[in-house]
Amino acid sequence: MSISELIKVLEDIEACPEIEIESDEQVLNWGYLEDRHKLIQEAECLAVAVLTLDSGDRNYPNECELSRAGFSVFCLEKDGFGWLQGGIYTTKGVIAYG
Repeated sequence: MSISELIKVLEDIEACPEIEIESDEQVLNWGYLEDRHKLIQEAECLAVAVLTLDSGDRNYPNECELSRAGFSVFCLEKDGFGWLQGGIYTTKGVIAYG
């Protein structure tokens, strides 16, 4: 799995007419798993794999690569130790991961 694969899936999400925009802040992958589009599920799995290190820390170089591709990464939830859950902005909404 690579950051380029994640970027491709995020671009596919933005181009997919089946995934509708409700709000740019809507989290696309909350709710029932069976209700999620396959591309959204794939993006979440890839994000966990390429944006999180084995130690649980953030993968800053990959976050920067994603940002250069036009997809901002931000914190959705954190505690005293750091991020618990991150988010990726797309034009269709947010992909949560972590």
